[in-house]
Amino acid sequence: MSIVGTICARASLLVRSERGMALPTALFAMIASLALASAAILSSVDVQQGTARDHDSKEAIAAADAGASVALLRLNRFQSSLSATYPCVGPAGEAQAASAGWCPGTASESVGGASFTYRVSAYDGTGIYSVVATGTSDTVSRRVEVGLVSYSGKNVFADEKLIGQSDVVLKGSVNIRTDIGTNGNIELVNENGKNAIICGNVRHGVGGEAPTPDCSGEKSEGEKNLPEVTPPENIATVNSNCRLAVTCTIKSEVDTYSKETGKKTKEVRTATEPWNATKRTINVGGNAKLTLGGADYFVCGLFVQNGEVIMAAGAAVRIFVDTPANCGLSAGATQVEITGNANIVSTGYNPSQGTFEVPGIYVLGEATVKLNGNSGTNELMLYAPHSALEMGGSATWKGMMAGKSLYVHGNPTIESDPNIKEPDITLATLLQRTRYVECTGVAVSPPDASC
Repeated sequence: MSIVGTICARASLLVRSERGMALPTALFAMIASLALASAAILSSVDVQQGTARDHDSKEAIAAADAGASVALLRLNRFQSSLSATYPCVGPAGEAQAASAGWCPGTASESVGGASFTYRVSAYDGTGIYSVVATGTSDTVSRRVEVGLVSYSGKNVFADEKLIGQSDVVLKGSVNIRTDIGTNGNIELVNENGKNAIICGNVRHGVGGEAPTPDCSGEKSEGEKNLPEVTPPENIATVNSNCRLAVTCTIKSEVDTYSKETGKKTKEVRTATEPWNATKRTINVGGNAKLTLGGADYFVCGLFVQNGEVIMAAGAAVRIFVDTPANCGLSAGATQVEITGNANIVSTGYNPSQGTFEVPGIYVLGEATVKLNGNSGTNELMLYAPHSALEMGGSATWKGMMAGKSLYVHGNPTIESDPNIKEPDITLATLLQRTRYVECTGVAVSPPDASC
């Protein structure tokens, strides 16, 4: 057979044969599988990236909201420091300068796996503020604007009749029969197997702790800052101090001061009792009774030991205790002390006859107040926003009391009467949210652009 014939024969055989088709078929199948697998992998990666971004976006908006809430909390705490002179306060209450109507931005603060910063509009006297907070999670940032407006606060004793602004410690067999509040913690200290009983509502500070009240009381969280004491402008010169002095020239207006000696009661005054003009202190010794019939007294101290201070019916007595600095005393000095079998009462407090007048004691500075009477029932209103208030003994205290801190020990009973008139003291104005919007884009100036 010729060469040409041989080639033709073999070509014809190759056309009819199926040998060698397995390899290209397998290659085509493999390529198709890889294409499908690649598409699935790429789709999975896209989904995972979308899920991660969605998580970061949600975390960022939550962080921004947290930043706005923190800004509101700090503004309510320090807004009394704001003025035209000091239009901005920092996170710790430090004075800051404003720029183009806005306060400086805060440093980044962490919350969960994200972080936030915020800026607050500067004080302008309108009571209206804006907070722009930015939350960031990984590479995602989101921004919100929250509008704030101030509203008048309640009376300082509207919700609670017993207040220790920074902290409250109750030790032993204390019997609280009224509502109690603090911006810090309420701590129960067990003594000889006994804890305090709280028959009233309880408020602790934001993030603070408090025991569950007894007698079906409710527990809540919140902050209320005690405002300053504002005595009458002319209290230093127009007051009722003369009624206490042995040298008072208006004898008809002298407050009665007597002591029991044996079976006799005598009107006894000295250079130091009941009034020490040099130290400006009211002093009531053992078995003595001081009946106050004036209006506003301006003193450096009130000390009652085994005696009694009585507010006469028809009187409206207010005792203003001057600051330690003005009295030549160190900060924290004891300026009010009720000890032994001492009592403070009012003949104008007679619920059966519909009268509910009690004396008011206002402590202006950073002092110590000790109420450690051992017997009887005391009737008073005590307001000492910068002072440490200590209560002990076994007496009953009826009325309302507030101090910077409150430490109650022993087994006193503290209760209130809703008919007793609250003093004219209003809690500091607070801010509340009025609007909430999410901003678009990343603002450079002003902070609330695109909100």
